[in-house]
Amino acid sequence: MERIFISYRREDSRGYAGRLQGDLSRRYTSEAVFRDVEIPPGADFAEHIRGLVDTCNALLVIIGPSWLEARDREGRRRLDNPEDWVRIEIERALARQGVEVIPVLVDGAKLPPREELPEPLLGLRRRNAFELSDSRWDYDVEQLGKHLDTLLRGTSAIHERPVASPPAPAPARRDRTTAAVVAGGVLALFSAFPANTFAERTADRPTPLTSDTAAVLGFVLEKAILFGILGAIAALAVGVLSHRSRDPVVSCLIGLGAGATAGVAYAAAYAGLKLHGSGSPGSSTAVGMIAAGALLGWAFGGERRGSRVEAASAGLAGGLLAAGVVGLAHASLDNESGHPLLTGLCIAIIVCAAGLVGLRTPQLLTPARTAPQAMNH
Repeated sequence: MERIFISYRREDSRGYAGRLQGDLSRRYTSEAVFRDVEIPPGADFAEHIRGLVDTCNALLVIIGPSWLEARDREGRRRLDNPEDWVRIEIERALARQGVEVIPVLVDGAKLPPREELPEPLLGLRRRNAFELSDSRWDYDVEQLGKHLDTLLRGTSAIHERPVASPPAPAPARRDRTTAAVVAGGVLALFSAFPANTFAERTADRPTPLTSDTAAVLGFVLEKAILFGILGAIAALAVGVLSHRSRDPVVSCLIGLGAGATAGVAYAAAYAGLKLHGSGSPGSSTAVGMIAAGALLGWAFGGERRGSRVEAASAGLAGGLLAAGVVGLAHASLDNESGHPLLTGLCIAIIVCAAGLVGLRTPQLLTPARTAPQAMNH
């Protein structure tokens, strides 16, 4: 037996009525929801409609933007005609006991004002309207269904639904962030000598470092290549091994760019202090390493997928700390053979300190998600 009757004007809301009928039929049964396209061949239209209105539990009045002003061929408003079927359906339901008449507003329509309704339909204004929006359709239909569930409880429209067993929880993903960061640092350390050899041959700068422009530019290029290679290797290892990181290729490119920039910062700080006599070779190395550590720390701190400001800030602090610690050991490593090792050791500590802090720090500043706005019935 049809329990839900959908009343609508075809030229006003045919698409909405059909869509709603389909959703409600899946929630209940196709036999429990009626729309006028389902009248059997040969049936008396008037008797069939009156019989359904007289026995249904809910009559949904679909009201679109042109529902009120729909007109016949003579230009008269249909709602003013006592023989108009939409008017008959609503008027008959309002006069009944045991049926709930629900105005359903679609396509931005509003409930018609009292002065625009015929006298027999004024009861429609006392019914709480329900809005169906295209942008919230599934949510809105679910809310309407919950109300109809209560209304139809105990009738043939409500049928038992099998309770689906919850899906088995996915196996916990092993967190290899610590191993990934340590591996990145170790690889950077062991790659320092071959990377330094490649950088020296590529830059082919005159030695020792002088204030000559060619010598300074060669020194800057050499350090950019060296730091870039080591940064790319460390970042690639972190990207491959840690699920908290970005795509490995993206990580490698970030490490390459940050490393090269860090190399330029190191070379500029070192050369500026040493050539202008503002500091000893040891202090120049320390300042250069701190400058490089700040940039590399920022890169590895912000490397986490979905990174936030706090991750980058923590990585920056870790990079500064690591570079400062390595800068204290410059005296024993500040020579031709020890400098690549110092660079590799510096980057290794920066990667470990900044990476562990940056990749594992909780997202303290992540804004909370706002719940979707509840619809106004």
